[in-house]
Amino acid sequence: MKRRTRIIQISGLRGILMMLFIASCLGAGFIAFPAFVAMHLWNWLAASVAIPAINIYQGLLLWAIIAISGFILNDRKKFLVAFNTPDKLTDEEMKKVLERIKVHSQTQAINSMILKSAKSVEKEEKQEDKSENKKENV
Repeated sequence: MKRRTRIIQISGLRGILMMLFIASCLGAGFIAFPAFVAMHLWNWLAASVAIPAINIYQGLLLWAIIAISGFILNDRKKFLVAFNTPDKLTDEEMKKVLERIKVHSQTQAINSMILKSAKSVEKEEKQEDKSENKKENV
């Protein structure tokens, strides 16, 4: 757990109204206003170039595209999205992988048989205990 866990307590109508106010301000500041600006910038460019104008919903989509692209391309050290193909395995590596898979499946089968036999032994022991208890009671 984190050392400094912060708990927000919402109590009463005042707390609910404050939460709604904060949520609407965050939505307006980080979603609606940038979408409005993106729409007006696009439409300003559309007036000088022969491209169609957009409405606020399309401005919102444009802002989402810009924000997500910026988020993906922001950090060069970690790639959130990578477009490449994995290296091909050599024949030896493929044989090793297949052998590991075969061994793994065999061990799973053996483990399941051991578990089944252990359960059956437990059942037999319980039945023997019950029969011994009946003999003692008689």
